[in-house]
Amino acid sequence: MSFLVLFGALLLIQTSEQMVQCRYTKNLTNRADGGDEHCLFYYLLNKEYEKSGSVHSLSAYPPNSDEMTITIENVLVKYVELVKGSSYQFNVFGDIYLNWKDERMKWDKKGEFENYEHLYIFNSSAIWTPHVIDHTLCSEGGCSYSVDDVDIYDDGTIYARIQFKYLASCTVDYRKFPEEDDSCCIFFTAFEPNVEQTTLVLEGKEKEKMNRPVYAQKIYEKEKQLSDIVQEHSPWVVVEKTMSTSNLGGLKSLQVMQVCVRAEKQMSTVRVALLFPVTLATYVMLASPLFGDLRTQIYVKLFSLHIQTLCFLYLCTITPLNGFLGVRPRIYIFYELIFTISFMSILVTLVVMALSRVKRNVPPSHRLFLSAKLINRVVCCIEPERSDAYHRYVEEDTPESRTTSEVSQQQSVIRPGAELDYTQDWRHIYLAMNNMFSALMFSVFLFMTFLEFF
Repeated sequence: MSFLVLFGALLLIQTSEQMVQCRYTKNLTNRADGGDEHCLFYYLLNKEYEKSGSVHSLSAYPPNSDEMTITIENVLVKYVELVKGSSYQFNVFGDIYLNWKDERMKWDKKGEFENYEHLYIFNSSAIWTPHVIDHTLCSEGGCSYSVDDVDIYDDGTIYARIQFKYLASCTVDYRKFPEEDDSCCIFFTAFEPNVEQTTLVLEGKEKEKMNRPVYAQKIYEKEKQLSDIVQEHSPWVVVEKTMSTSNLGGLKSLQVMQVCVRAEKQMSTVRVALLFPVTLATYVMLASPLFGDLRTQIYVKLFSLHIQTLCFLYLCTITPLNGFLGVRPRIYIFYELIFTISFMSILVTLVVMALSRVKRNVPPSHRLFLSAKLINRVVCCIEPERSDAYHRYVEEDTPESRTTSEVSQQQSVIRPGAELDYTQDWRHIYLAMNNMFSALMFSVFLFMTFLEFF
C-alpha cells in the first residue's frame, strides 16, 4: 500500500514539473484553461495563437468552417422526476455523448509528442465546445448544462459528454385514463453564429425500451437520504426513449434533435376497481332471466344499476380538475355503453310486463308459440312444466289465463258466443322476446369486455 502511495506521489511530482517546464506557456497569459492542462494542449494553443493573435481563440470561436458536423453517439436518460406542483410535467436528467472535428486540435505524432494518441482536457472551458442546448422552457431557470470528459485525438476528433437537466414539454394522452400516456420531449439545437450550417448526425438507437420510475420529488435534496427518496416515486414509469432530427422551420442550416420519453401511469389497482365491479354487475343484469319471473328480474337489474352508478361516481372523483383537454377516455365510453345497455334491458323488461297484462283474443302463430316455449323452457330454464302455466310472470292469475290446449278442451262447456282467451300464449312469446334480448345484449357486452381488457 505504501508503495502505491509513493508511486502516485512521484508521478504527481513528474507531472507538475512537466507543467512548470512546458516551454509553450511562456507567451500565453490570461488563459482560460486554469493552468492545469498537459503541455500538449499549450502546444496546440500556442500554434493557434501564432495564427490568430488571440489567446482565447481555441475557447471562444468555433472551427473556421462553413459547415460543421456534430455526431450524437448516444443520449442517456439517467432519471426523470416530476416538476413540483405538477402531475404530468417532467424534469429530465441525462447525458449526451457526442464528437466533432476541429482542425486546430491536430498534432503530428512525430517528434516531441509521438507517444500521445489522445489528450484529456481537465477544464472543458479551455476549448470551444458546441452549444447543444434547449432554449424553449428554461427562461425561468431550473435548467443545468455542463460539458465534461473532453478527450482529443491526434486527428482533431474531440469526444465529450454533456450533462443536462431540462424541463421537458409534455403532452398527456387521456384515452387510456386512469393509466394514461405522457410524451415529454426536449428540443436540442446547435446554433453557432459563425457557422453557416450545423448538421446533427445520430449514431445511437433511435428507439429504446426502458423501465424506469419517475420520482415524485427532487433527487438532490440534501436533507433527505437517497434511500428515502427512491421509495417516493410517482405512478409514472418511463417505458420508451426516442431520438430524431429535423430542420427547424424548414431551414436547412438549423437542425433540431428531439429527445422524447414516453411514460405510462401504472395504476392497475385503480383500473380493476373501476372496471371489475361494474362489469360483473352488468353480466348479472343480463343473465337475470335465469333468476325467474319478470318481477325478480326487475329487482336484479335495478340492484345492478345501483352498483354501476356507485362505480361511475368513484370514477368522477378521480377525474382531473382541468378535464381531459377535449379527449374522451375509453373508460368513459365503456361506462356510456354500459348505462345504455342497462337502460334498454330494464325498458324491455318493463314493456314485456306491461304487455303480459293485456288480454289477447287473437291466437298467435303456432310455430311462433312453440319456438317461444322452446326458448323459455330449454334455453332459459324458466317454468319448464306446463302445469305451472307461467302464472308467476303477471300480477294476477284469473280463470281466463289458460293455455290454448286448456281452452280447446273446455270449448264444449263454454257458452255459445263467448270469446276465447289467448293471453297466456302471447305471454310465452313476450317472455321469449325478453330472454332473447338479454342474450343478445350479453353477447354484445362480452365482445365489449374483450376489447376493453385485452
